[in-house]
Amino acid sequence: MAQGTFLLIGDSLIAGYDWQARMPFFKVYSYGVPDEKIQDLLNRLPAIEQAIEPPDIILIMSGINNVIAEDYVFIDVLRKIVIRLSNTYPNAEIILNSLPHIRISLLVDDAIRHLNSYIETVSRESGCCYLDNFVKYSDTDPDIFLSDGIHLNDEAYDRWIRAFLEFVSFLLEDAN
Repeated sequence: MAQGTFLLIGDSLIAGYDWQARMPFFKVYSYGVPDEKIQDLLNRLPAIEQAIEPPDIILIMSGINNVIAEDYVFIDVLRKIVIRLSNTYPNAEIILNSLPHIRISLLVDDAIRHLNSYIETVSRESGCCYLDNFVKYSDTDPDIFLSDGIHLNDEAYDRWIRAFLEFVSFLLEDAN
């Protein structure tokens, strides 16, 4: 019997990992789409909502493809996603994940720092949670990425999973 239900939505960083295998005690719905921008995620929410049972925890990890395309004005779309999910799943805890500091240019890295502060603001304003797990190691550990400088290696996914589960256990403990 599953201890809870998780919905993970986003881009290739969600799609590129077997979340269910790493969290066998939970029911995990993983809806990551490679190369997806945040507007596309908003557009496919109705189909996701029809396909799943109500989750206990929702993790949103999206926006990195917008950054790669030099589209830095997607925060309002993220806010719409959070509002929609909050209305659809009022009992779920929503977690906005920070964007990783990808290794494609210094300009992008600076933009990501600013965007993460905006993402954190959206989480505070909307009453959801913010998981800033990438800042803990990406600045000091460039080896967390595959050779493309964007996608994470297995060690980075292990760190992300540990941070996520730690965060979730805190949320679940706090709810009881």
